[in-house]
Amino acid sequence: MNVAKPKKLAFLVFILPLLMSVNNVQADAQGEGEISLQTRLFNQTPQYDDQENQSRSFAMSFNVSGNIGTSIDGEIETFYRYDDADWERTKGDFRKAYLRWINPRYEVLVGLNRVFWGVTETNHLVDIIGQSDLVESPDGETKLGQPMVTLAIPIENGLVDFYLLPYFREQTFPGKEGRLRFSLPIGQDKPLYENDDEEKHIDVAARITKSFDNADLALSYFQGTGRDPSYDFSAESSVILPYYPQIKQFGLEAQYIKDQWLFKLESIYRDGQPNLFFEDEAYQAVTAGFEYTPYGLAGSSQDLGLIAEVLYDSRGQAALSPYEEDIAIGGRWVLNNLQSAELVILWIQDVDRFARVFVVEGSIEMGESMALSFESTIISHQPQPSVLRPLESDRLLYDLRDDDSVQLTLSYYF
Repeated sequence: MNVAKPKKLAFLVFILPLLMSVNNVQADAQGEGEISLQTRLFNQTPQYDDQENQSRSFAMSFNVSGNIGTSIDGEIETFYRYDDADWERTKGDFRKAYLRWINPRYEVLVGLNRVFWGVTETNHLVDIIGQSDLVESPDGETKLGQPMVTLAIPIENGLVDFYLLPYFREQTFPGKEGRLRFSLPIGQDKPLYENDDEEKHIDVAARITKSFDNADLALSYFQGTGRDPSYDFSAESSVILPYYPQIKQFGLEAQYIKDQWLFKLESIYRDGQPNLFFEDEAYQAVTAGFEYTPYGLAGSSQDLGLIAEVLYDSRGQAALSPYEEDIAIGGRWVLNNLQSAELVILWIQDVDRFARVFVVEGSIEMGESMALSFESTIISHQPQPSVLRPLESDRLLYDLRDDDSVQLTLSYYF
């Protein structure tokens, strides 16, 4: 079973409740939790030994937050999942465990936290502070708790954030028994680092956000250990080794609202990341598009939003992502009813080949304390690697061609 890292910051889990229990300290705390049952169903025979057509898991999370006096608040969030098919998915994590000092001129946060950047629907290029928990969520939208010290300074219609990141957390990958993995498993117990300090390298980042009448703009900079690994395919024949380089990244996020239109843009320039062929190559990547939502569909309370985005990576077939030149179209159906029912459908199509990915996500609340969510991913027409071209961006999903899945999650909130 995986153990949450880093252990040196585990004491933060105990600071907040202890401080709240000290006499003569004005403390106001509240707690909430979630227990969920989940099943993943795969409708095709697995490609590799030890894999199964179904997995069942149990997860629970607890969150405690509160104020200590008038200028300090804090939060603790723990998470644990047990999965009967993939032991790499059985793990616990402290997603949050921080204290924050607040005054009108600035805020200082110390501890574990999760930070999300990005505005687009299909690919969050700029989101680099926290590490993706791929075994929990293959789309990369679930993050591990990241140790950090942050300084936030309010400005007119905006905010300036500075980040000191003293410890790096490695990306999680499915194990040998798990689905949605490559033909060779990732040797996540043998990571390679460019810097001799490895996971103890101190990373830094900064971000400035600004709001205008109908627009939001954000500029960011990151320097340190790249959260997205490159891969060493030649070090060992039995596994693929993740390699974490030292990178520099400039990011841009933009949103513009005009009537029923929402325009979105994410763009990065990154230097220091080896490409798919393990060659150093600075590159640019862009995800841009729009969402059009005519409110009150056919005179009802329902909304149907149309989504379209373009995904581009200047590395082409040397990109570490299969979405180097793709188009995504889809829709978001929101019923606006008492059950908060919502359905999102996306079709991601490669421009050069017939390769495509379909994604369907839905959720509905059942009363005040229960919810049911549904996710399905279909990976279709993936081109087979050839002897002359065993590695190409467009061929990265070939090993997942039989991993079409349906995931159902029943959650209870308390």
